[in-house]
Amino acid sequence: MTFKELLETRAGGQGGDPFVRFRDQVLDFAGLDRNVNRAASVLRDMGVNKGDHVCLFLPNCLEFIYLWFGLAKIGAVMVPLNIHLRGDGLKYIINHCDARWIVVSETLYDSFAFVEKDLPRIAHRLWHAENAPAPDGFRNLADLMASAGDQPPPTVDVAPSDPLGIIYTSGTTGPPKGAMISNFNYLNTGRVWADRLVQAREDDIFFTTLPLFHANAQMFTAMGALNSGRPFVLREKFSASRFFDEIREYGATIFNYIGGMLTMLMKQPEREDDADNPIRATFGGAAPREIWRDIEKRFDLTIIEGFGLTESGGVCLCNPPDRIKVGSIGLPVPYADVAVWDDENRPVLPGQTGEIVVKPKMAEAMFLGYYKQPDKTEEAWVGGWFHTGDRGCTDEDGYFYFVDRIKDCIRRRGENISSFEVEKVVNSHPQVLESAAVAVPAELGEDEVKIFVVPRPGQRIDPAELLAFCEERMAYFMVPRYVEFIEAFPKTATERIQKFELRKQGVGSAWDREKAGYQLKRV
Repeated sequence: MTFKELLETRAGGQGGDPFVRFRDQVLDFAGLDRNVNRAASVLRDMGVNKGDHVCLFLPNCLEFIYLWFGLAKIGAVMVPLNIHLRGDGLKYIINHCDARWIVVSETLYDSFAFVEKDLPRIAHRLWHAENAPAPDGFRNLADLMASAGDQPPPTVDVAPSDPLGIIYTSGTTGPPKGAMISNFNYLNTGRVWADRLVQAREDDIFFTTLPLFHANAQMFTAMGALNSGRPFVLREKFSASRFFDEIREYGATIFNYIGGMLTMLMKQPEREDDADNPIRATFGGAAPREIWRDIEKRFDLTIIEGFGLTESGGVCLCNPPDRIKVGSIGLPVPYADVAVWDDENRPVLPGQTGEIVVKPKMAEAMFLGYYKQPDKTEEAWVGGWFHTGDRGCTDEDGYFYFVDRIKDCIRRRGENISSFEVEKVVNSHPQVLESAAVAVPAELGEDEVKIFVVPRPGQRIDPAELLAFCEERMAYFMVPRYVEFIEAFPKTATERIQKFELRKQGVGSAWDREKAGYQLKRV
């Protein structure tokens, strides 16, 4: 079934059933299809044809969905832009993707206007706003959709292998790369996520605070809802303090987590009604092993931990809901083979670490390559296997475990140190909200360990006391030399800490245990 067929089947068979709730709006499948047809007509009237690229510079909103699905109906390609992009980063992606159309939110107009003069390919501008009038050179999306018809656009032959999205991955070691995502990839991942990974039930309501420009909200929540026929709730952003109140308000049963979301929820003051919520399961990656069961008990839910990248179809490993191993990132999903290789591309034994590599079992189940970067595409694949850049291992039962991003691994005096493991210990300190461990240059070569720490509100932490806490819980060579306290981390919109920004700061003004005379109790 194509994207268009699936949407129209839902509209015809369960048209009155809710598809998405945003703010105080509830959109059913029939209303969704009507608005998607209107968006498709607007795009066609502006000259968008099959294979054309259209940039969406929008926060979470219903119009994002209308335009995305409308592009799918006419065979065109969505290029979602990270709403936090500014200056050269924003300009690079818009120019690199060869789009001639862009839709801009009033909330992001200043960022767009700053680079607009350097966007020679952009010929058509659509304006999305609640109240603000369209600037010169823009056409108002709401007005155009209001005057468009509800009829489906002319039929366009769309193959499963045709691209539907180009999602630019974070450029930490160079310019961002545009991962081309096929129609089949979107449909397949949404189906597997709903049917196999979270095992959606008839009474489930999905919930996401993650941005629609990111693969997680697109592939899992939105496509999971379309494939399963279950509704989802779309929020504008994540708020740890309000999170479970929102869950209760909407009656949500499944939410997705990423980055430090679970840790931040556990750091909230405990409430008598913490477990009194409708959530039955949460799906995501990087759940802290040390407090995994505590999270489940406090909020009365099940953590379904997985692993994946935009390139790997969104997810390539996941714990089966009935056979979860705490701390594991799970087993391969049905459409992927996954292995751990050493530096010479040879499989390693259980318990040994290496790079996690992925191979699709089905055509187009993973990304199609990096747009206009065949060299980067070739570099990422070896013998049909995609190199994730993540270090991991397996156990005797075939379950996989994440160790660290290879580029985040710290080498200190002959020892390989996982920043992930250092952070887990530091984050368990009762006065720490979150932390990030990075490598900084050592005087004699290799690295020293620096830990950035965000204290919990109103808390002050003695760095020596923090190191004493670490010494009891990690190998002596992992104990940070440098400690720096900061108010907040630079983050992506999906709550991932941007460590490359932290590494740029070097040692800086951090507290240095050697200069302070702190002596490790080496064992």
